[in-house]
Amino acid sequence: MVDKKILEKFPLKRLKPVDGMAVTAQLWEESHEYHRFQQRYHDLLRHGSGIVTGLEVVASDPPDSTIYVRPGLAVDSNGELIVVQEPVPYDFSPAQGLLYLVLSYSESRPEQEANGGPLYVRSQYGLEAVTELPTTPYLELARVHRTRPGAITDPASPDFPLENEIDQRYRNKLGPENGSDQQTISIAVCYTGRLEEAVSGHGSGSLAHALNRSGLRVVVDVGVQLLSDLKPYTLVYLVGQAGAGLNREQMNAIYAYLRSGGTVFMESCRRDSIEDAQASDAVFNELATSFGITLEEILPNHPLLTEPHLFGAPPQGFETEGSPHLLVGEGLILSTFDYGCLWQAQRRGRPASREEIRSAMEWGENLVLFAAGRKREDSD
Repeated sequence: MVDKKILEKFPLKRLKPVDGMAVTAQLWEESHEYHRFQQRYHDLLRHGSGIVTGLEVVASDPPDSTIYVRPGLAVDSNGELIVVQEPVPYDFSPAQGLLYLVLSYSESRPEQEANGGPLYVRSQYGLEAVTELPTTPYLELARVHRTRPGAITDPASPDFPLENEIDQRYRNKLGPENGSDQQTISIAVCYTGRLEEAVSGHGSGSLAHALNRSGLRVVVDVGVQLLSDLKPYTLVYLVGQAGAGLNREQMNAIYAYLRSGGTVFMESCRRDSIEDAQASDAVFNELATSFGITLEEILPNHPLLTEPHLFGAPPQGFETEGSPHLLVGEGLILSTFDYGCLWQAQRRGRPASREEIRSAMEWGENLVLFAAGRKREDSD
């Protein structure tokens, strides 16, 4: 959908020259502004905003509080072309917290290059680390969750950057392999018990890897604390472990997230102990009851079973014993299938088949797109 503000600014008239017309500075500016608008809106509406090429963010060598932005091109949400011709250093010191490194377009004041010569306006750019994303046009190059004033490093695993490492997963890129209006789907993996599988996020990392290869852009943050701000996330994957419960502050954080249009997918890890998993299931049911939400068996026409992949019933998960079920209600989804373990190619008592893994991945795509749709509806 085209932004209404863009349509309102689009030039619907142009200057028509005639013989004998006095070409004033105002008329000259108006004539050239028409062509600038046409070019900007062609770039924006035909190709979208994002990074065209380059602009990678790398740590200094040896690492310290300074990073470098490599040369490159980008188009901002106003259609302005931003050109960075040389590597640019940026020093984060002493800022801490979640920091966004953003690039923005700017122009110089009109200046003469020689005495008595014409005035020139130069295209420029701004580079800044901010704690909140701007409301004016910008491009995010990277983010850093900085917990100490020490060195900022390149990530050991680009898919799972840790604290004080450069995170470039949220960059919007343009090109044949990237959509012009591609949404970043972000998953927060939260645990009710001990922190385990810090790399895979109970299979969500494998799911994200598969979905990114199919053309989506999915990022996963593992071990997110329930008391942190969950609202920026598209989906919260709440993994129950060791039958651990939730305190009131954690429950309030989940409730606030649901009220913001978020989706919470609740599963218990069933690989090590069925008893612990059942205890975690009880915690999740109590959570729904405390919110006044009724969890019900999923119906065949529910979007989780129809969009974009069609299922007659929830596909098999890790669990092969008992009667696994999937319950839904007002943004809460409770599964006893344990898709997380199947996303890691595991089924109880044996390796998972290729068809079982594929079905689970396709259902996982339905899940993240369902959550993205809820988040989008809330923002509209």
